[in-house]
Amino acid sequence: MDVNDALRDFDYDIALRDAFEDTKLSHSRRMLAGASIGIDLAAAYYSVAQLLEGIADLEIDHRKGLRFGAGYLAIEDILKDGGPFQKRIWHLVCDLHLSQAVVDLSWLKAILYARGSMAKAASKHVQVRYFTDADTVESPTAAELMKVDAFR
Repeated sequence: MDVNDALRDFDYDIALRDAFEDTKLSHSRRMLAGASIGIDLAAAYYSVAQLLEGIADLEIDHRKGLRFGAGYLAIEDILKDGGPFQKRIWHLVCDLHLSQAVVDLSWLKAILYARGSMAKAASKHVQVRYFTDADTVESPTAAELMKVDAFR
């Protein structure tokens, strides 16, 4: 098999699929991995990185005794303006202890970074096309119709 053929058809979600099916991992990590399968490479990484930063800041705020510090404001912005994937990840970690949420999101961020790095490295050799779940769904979706300007 030609390396170009292998790279062109590489499943960039394989690490996430493996984590999702690994019964030795915690339920929260398995759910985080499963929720990230099929999400755009860059969008997933940056969404998780921003959420991780907000929760880490929220933990710092809590230690300092601040109610409405930088972490609170960051999470408030995510909940108000974040995308569906980011909110999905939020709902998977919001009931975890703050330090556990930080650890689990750091773990997920590392996997998402590696996934994006593999695609970037492969793109130097072949044209990489990552199909997201959104690319494979026929319109309209409920999310599309619920956008504020969908019916204008």
